[in-house]
Amino acid sequence: MKSRAILILVAFIGSVAWGREYHVAVGGDDGRPGTANAPLRTISAAARQAQPGDVITVHAGVYRERITPPRGGTSDDRRIIYRAAPGETAIIKGSE
Repeated sequence: MKSRAILILVAFIGSVAWGREYHVAVGGDDGRPGTANAPLRTISAAARQAQPGDVITVHAGVYRERITPPRGGTSDDRRIIYRAAPGETAIIKGSE
């Protein structure tokens, strides 16, 4: 029982320490919350919502948009991380 409580505590602390993860997919919608099951459509929408410590995961596809993040990070440990989804290729073009 004690090990279960420790595991739950570690999971909770990890989620607080790392912030939120936003998902972006070409079939998404910027009116959605940006979860894995309800992704955003544009990286720009995710950038507007993200705070230092958050992660933006971009799924496979071509994204034609200009991205101007309104904020970055507060330190090396609290940056906003942009990444392609594991095993997927996301292409970002500056043209719309």
